[in-house]
Amino acid sequence: MYLTQMGEIPLLTRAQEIYLARQIETTRSQFRAKLLECEYVCLNAYKVLSRVHRGELPFDRTVQVSVTDRLEKEQILGRLPHNLQTLEVLIGQNKADYRIALSKRARTTERRKAWARLGRRRKRCVRLIEELGLRTQRIETMIPTLNGFIRRLRELKIKIDAHKRTKQPASNRQNLVDEYRAILKACQETPRSLKRRMKEINEIFARYQRAKRGLSEGNLRLVVSIAKKYRNRGLSFLDLIQEGNAGLMRAVDKFEYRRGFKFCTYATWWIRQAITRAVADQSRTIRIPVHMVETMSRVRNVARQLLQEYGREPTIEEIAARAGTPVDETRRVTAMSRYPISLDRPVGNSEDSHFGDLLPDTGAENPAVG
Repeated sequence: MYLTQMGEIPLLTRAQEIYLARQIETTRSQFRAKLLECEYVCLNAYKVLSRVHRGELPFDRTVQVSVTDRLEKEQILGRLPHNLQTLEVLIGQNKADYRIALSKRARTTERRKAWARLGRRRKRCVRLIEELGLRTQRIETMIPTLNGFIRRLRELKIKIDAHKRTKQPASNRQNLVDEYRAILKACQETPRSLKRRMKEINEIFARYQRAKRGLSEGNLRLVVSIAKKYRNRGLSFLDLIQEGNAGLMRAVDKFEYRRGFKFCTYATWWIRQAITRAVADQSRTIRIPVHMVETMSRVRNVARQLLQEYGREPTIEEIAARAGTPVDETRRVTAMSRYPISLDRPVGNSEDSHFGDLLPDTGAENPAVG
């Protein structure tokens, strides 16, 4: 069913790939900026980056930086303490201006100026965080939380209005009012501005997801073609496709169209990497390191070629000479390539007998002797 539906999806042209890649880049930048302008997200991003600075979180898994570009990594590490210090000051100033913006004692002009200062500082906070390259995965997880805030505000408003209509004492609804204000204070928004912000974020994020889905769906056949080469390695074909699709999605996130490569060229490495790791980690009862799995694959292919050439099983020495590996390592790899069999494995069609029942008990007395 899956393979049939996949065949109906047309392949992408080079122009379509570039268009979708641009859409991904543009919408990602837009929804990141909108999210980080919200104080709740900005504060969480600041806390995450502070943990990176203290060494509590791994740098490479928190910050988006090329593994091979050491200069970029050093630049980010260099500006990290300065940006965090500036962010701390800006966040403190935002809290003060938010109190002024909501104060009934302040004049209208003062409140407007406070909102304007908040807007300018938020944009500066976004720039400071973007300079540090915080991964999108660390930010986009906040979207469900903010949508949950919107729903909770709506529920609280209904309950508070119901209390007012029934003319209950104000003390009865104080907990509801406190929670309502706490949510708005955490986001530094009004109910209307938070609702408007989340509407824009959800629309942009939906376009971002559509562009990612379009680029990945156009390359599903590539996953199948690569997965076919890893059949009979201990994982089912559909499991191989699933792992390959995970690698494809990582390639979609990391693809840089400006470098001039076709997406399929770039994605092939990520798909192959995801599949080989899955085969190494999941296909065996006893896990074998990835680099040993690659050696085993090479030795197995050489052994198959020699079997076809000689018409007999090749010796360890012959395999080692052709594969270019030491004899001892070839012998060890050949032994490791055998799959262990469970003693509880059923024998034949009947489930009454197991493989362990057929093994001789060397500790028992031989009835033929005596």
